[in-house]
Amino acid sequence: MEYLQRYYGWIDLPVVPERGFSFSFAASDVDTVLSPTCAVCAKITQCFSLGVDEEANISLGTVDSLLSRECLHVNFFKNLKFVYGKIPKYEEQELILHHPGESTTAIQFVCSYRDGHRWILTSSAQFELVAGHIVHSPGRALILDPSWIDFEVIRGWISACDRLHGYQCKTFPLFEKEDRIQPRFLIDTLHDCIVEGEGVGLEYVALSYTWGQSRNLRNESKICQELRKPGALAQERFHKRLPSTIRDAIAVIQCLGQRYLWVDSLCIVQDDEQQMRVELNQMHRVYAGAIFTIIAADGADANHGLRGFKNLTAPRLLQQQPIPLAAGESIVQDVKSRKLGDPEDSQPEKVYYNRAWTFQEYLFSRRKIIFEDNSVHWRCQYSDWYEDLIPDSRVDDRPGDIWALPGKYLAEKWLHTSVPTLSILSDIVGQYNSKVLTFPEDAPSAFAGIQAMLHRIYPGGLTYGMPENFFDIVLNWKPGGPLTRRQGSTKSQSGVRSYELPSWSWLGWAGRIGLPNDLEFETAPTGIINIEGYTMPVTTWYTMASPNPVERRLIHPTWHKYKSMSDHAAPDLPGWRCDPYDTASDLHVKRQQRGYQFPRAIPERCYRFASARHETQFQWYPIPVLDRRLQGPIQSQTPFLYAQTSRAFLQIGSVIDEKEDPYRRAPRVRLVKPDSQYVGVLQSNSLSELEKLLSHTKSTAGKRVELVATCKGYTGQIFDYELAKRTAEAGQKPWSRQLKDCYFVLWIEWEDGVAYRQGCGAVTTEAWESEKETELVELILG
Repeated sequence: MEYLQRYYGWIDLPVVPERGFSFSFAASDVDTVLSPTCAVCAKITQCFSLGVDEEANISLGTVDSLLSRECLHVNFFKNLKFVYGKIPKYEEQELILHHPGESTTAIQFVCSYRDGHRWILTSSAQFELVAGHIVHSPGRALILDPSWIDFEVIRGWISACDRLHGYQCKTFPLFEKEDRIQPRFLIDTLHDCIVEGEGVGLEYVALSYTWGQSRNLRNESKICQELRKPGALAQERFHKRLPSTIRDAIAVIQCLGQRYLWVDSLCIVQDDEQQMRVELNQMHRVYAGAIFTIIAADGADANHGLRGFKNLTAPRLLQQQPIPLAAGESIVQDVKSRKLGDPEDSQPEKVYYNRAWTFQEYLFSRRKIIFEDNSVHWRCQYSDWYEDLIPDSRVDDRPGDIWALPGKYLAEKWLHTSVPTLSILSDIVGQYNSKVLTFPEDAPSAFAGIQAMLHRIYPGGLTYGMPENFFDIVLNWKPGGPLTRRQGSTKSQSGVRSYELPSWSWLGWAGRIGLPNDLEFETAPTGIINIEGYTMPVTTWYTMASPNPVERRLIHPTWHKYKSMSDHAAPDLPGWRCDPYDTASDLHVKRQQRGYQFPRAIPERCYRFASARHETQFQWYPIPVLDRRLQGPIQSQTPFLYAQTSRAFLQIGSVIDEKEDPYRRAPRVRLVKPDSQYVGVLQSNSLSELEKLLSHTKSTAGKRVELVATCKGYTGQIFDYELAKRTAEAGQKPWSRQLKDCYFVLWIEWEDGVAYRQGCGAVTTEAWESEKETELVELILG
């Protein structure tokens, strides 16, 4: 208990104070701090005394000079590993001690070197100072038992969250009281059986894990009644078929003082199609309602288990390697970055984090106990606590500010905002759509819970993952790499058919995608070639259930209405305030330095919503923010679109290669007029479709593609690379913006009277106006 009182009784202890420190010191100065010592080790040790937001870059000298000293650090620097692998002429390079200053106590070692014409900046993993015997040491890393987890640490996390966070972690962003449900079935760990959820009270634990390929015990109609008998799960014929992860979860939650556990394979009757569909559509509510969720991120399947609980589960194999420094100090790589900088040991993304269903489960779990890399950590709405780190509220707490969330949690930011922006939506759909589904047609079902919550942010809700208030903009979503068309099958429990996976929605395609960065609405850190600004719709869109419907529902994009209003006067929308925008301000200059792009004509004012906590949170025009109490019903999801819009046929030109666009994520080709004039750019959804067009240069010379207009605006995509080269050779700044007025377009192909999206692009306004057909096309998109 002394261990707990010191390290996890922080509820009653003062917060670790800020430690200001100046690094303007000479080698002789540091010798007086720790004695006997080494000047290099002293620099490293004292770097941990910096405030968590203080950035520092301290030269340690050349590697050769570090290795020439007689000190414990020599072996460490000799074998130090970096993110990009071995460094050429390593001993000759200068090594920099780097303290990021971004709400962290960790340090890294950084090295930059020339590789041909490029400068490479590479870094080591993150290291923490071990909490040692020295009084007032800033160290917070703990050396753990390599085989066993301390149960009291986890109990301490739960207790601390209950006492410190209270209501904030007992509720879930965007959820209302009526969203709370009680699962149909739960596992009663006391009586080893399945019980009706309605009769056991509100508290239960959920398990999130990957099934893998193994055939384990699953609740089916023929054994459902047997599993409900007390002691059923302890019977040998059932118990031996329980995978280790489920068996271990049952034992662990009992030791944590909980009785009921929800596990999908046992709490959903797997061969009851009706119940399966109901449960799949409310999965997000099950996880959001759990008192906490056990995340089993280790292992490829359900037989890996929750390792490390003495007398309950198999031992873990945790490897920590403290690095000794002078004066009795040591540093150690923190558990969460152990693999970083070790190419020999690098592994592909864990199976758990690569699955679409577990993506939703993780996202909606309000409190998580995460088993990963043979360690355990806690994540709730407010804090992240790690088994190997002494808690420090300056680093661990995230007090409701979405901008305080680290980059790895981009997909969670939408849960903490009420402003319906495209950038935050792009983060979540981009991550979700790159995840794996056993049955690709389950994509809408696995996204249904997320979409239901997004309906509470975006006016008009979403249709197949596309927000209706920005509908004609988001039709121009971009592939982030080659995509694969999702098709329906008879094997999935979701019952989705191919035509219910529309080509115009990103849900109809598997792979990483991104929504447009509309600079007319908000700034974005994008390259000059990817600049887009949307200024005006060109048609009206309807959604319908079939290609020949009795009824069509009008889609109501509202972005242009409020953009137009803000061009003349500040719209009077609740919660928004209008502020002057100064291009000479520090905010603007810093954003430029960080690669942010701005509208073609920067407005003199910007708008901030009342919930904005940072000066960087602003938009160029305001849009309605929903009052969740006044929402209408969720619109039915109908897979066909109808519009009357302009159409043109243009020819495929040359491929834009990597030398011209080194940051491209998906292949692009030029669009040309019959006289070979370069007038547009086209990005294909599918690499195979593009290869068909380009398979034989001679036979495809002059190959025409059919394009339909979605919106007007301007773009930097129609980029003249030869002009950029000539500008650079003339001594002027290369790669300046080349913005052109354009029509944003979709590449379509027809089948049985229905058009299907194959890609997207942009065509100069002048070329479109001259090449488009005189009559509008009656477009039916499937």
